[in-house]
Amino acid sequence: MGAVYLLTVTQVSNKLGFTKSYIQRLIRHGRLDAELQDAPVKYYLINPESVEEFMNKPKNKGGRPRKE
Repeated sequence: MGAVYLLTVTQVSNKLGFTKSYIQRLIRHGRLDAELQDAPVKYYLINPESVEEFMNKPKNKGGRPRKE
């Protein structure tokens, strides 16, 4: 059985606290699993499991280490 895509970009942006454009960027970069629906208006349906996986993934702090 395939993945179930139930969440819209607006629902995910409200859940995560990010803007809709940032959620779309995460989809384009492959960090969220989504399917593009080609209705009269194009929209994404996002897999809720990929949202949970994204929320639980450790954040990359990056940057330069502090001097000691």
